[in-house]
Amino acid sequence: MQQEGRIFKMRHDAAVPERSGAEPFSIEALVNGLSPVRPMRLRDGMMLSLAAVLVAAIAVALSMGVRQDLAAGNPHWMFVLRAAVLVVLGLAAAKAALSAATPGVGNSSPAAWKWLLAGAVLFPGGAAYVWLTEPVQTMARANLLLYPEYGLECLRISGVCAAVVAVVLTLWVRRGAPTSPNQAAWLIGLAAGALGAAAYSIHCTQNVLIYIGTWYSLAVAGCALAGRIILPRFLRW
Repeated sequence: MQQEGRIFKMRHDAAVPERSGAEPFSIEALVNGLSPVRPMRLRDGMMLSLAAVLVAAIAVALSMGVRQDLAAGNPHWMFVLRAAVLVVLGLAAAKAALSAATPGVGNSSPAAWKWLLAGAVLFPGGAAYVWLTEPVQTMARANLLLYPEYGLECLRISGVCAAVVAVVLTLWVRRGAPTSPNQAAWLIGLAAGALGAAAYSIHCTQNVLIYIGTWYSLAVAGCALAGRIILPRFLRW
């Protein structure tokens, strides 16, 4: 038996030669090399998004001022409707984007933003209806309705505010593992555009549907398109 044991040992050593200088495999060493990772909570991501919007809104208020009716505590109903649609749409899209960072079986991105986006079409749809039913005959009339100098300001400041929100959302989603960077980028752009426009709206004094439906729609759509083009490369893993 002892001889057979020595023969077996020799065969075993010959079949699996041990490399010189190789360290034996150790589960304990592998476990000791791990470091804890803070779990990603959707609530934390949403709070960071809200903080980014508040920072942008405060910056707008301090640098450009707040519209008079809002400062007096009696905002116009069109402002309330506009701000509500932008904030709710932005938060719903942000939630869907943040959810995309932690995919899993049976865990799909919330689809509420799709219904809210359909509801938000009220503004550009209303503007298009006005353009079709009340044709603008002169450039002076178009300038009176659209106030292009304010409209361009809307695009510029909304874009700057949206960039603040987009950076926060992008950094958060990068921590996870989005399986569809293109969709996540689109959602980040949409959320940032809506929330950025909402931050600027506390200064904007315009309450005309055709103005809101034109410039605010361009701001949100432009940010969504920019997010879709620029952000996917930063979200791949």
